[in-house]
Amino acid sequence: MAANLRERPDTPCAGQILIVEDEFLIAMELASTLRKAGFQVIGPAASVAEAMHLIEHQRPDAAVLNVNLGGERVTPVAKLLRARSIPFVLASAYDEATLSRDSALIGAINVGRPTKPDDLRDALLNLIAGRRDRRGGTLAGV
Repeated sequence: MAANLRERPDTPCAGQILIVEDEFLIAMELASTLRKAGFQVIGPAASVAEAMHLIEHQRPDAAVLNVNLGGERVTPVAKLLRARSIPFVLASAYDEATLSRDSALIGAINVGRPTKPDDLRDALLNLIAGRRDRRGGTLAGV
């Protein structure tokens, strides 16, 4: 299920965001929220395998990850994103103590669940702005 069209084409693209979420309604809500905020959406991916495939074929500027994908941890996705210097936020109901048991998730911003649209937008904009600053200039391909 790939949705890469922006909802409002007159809005400047704030960045390409990969959504990794296995619950269909939550994934659609996240995608809608991000499009309304001016992001381009990659995915949503409902499994680790699907997320890894999307990362291999498209380079997101950042990602939103659910920690538990139908009983499968998102850890391999987080490791690949870190290896490629792609920032991510978590959209999880897990508390910090639980999340910190997974080294790939330590230090990631958790926007919580249910996710507040403004918190998600602000967290992603800050991550992407920080990434721009480190690379100098603007995002490629946006």
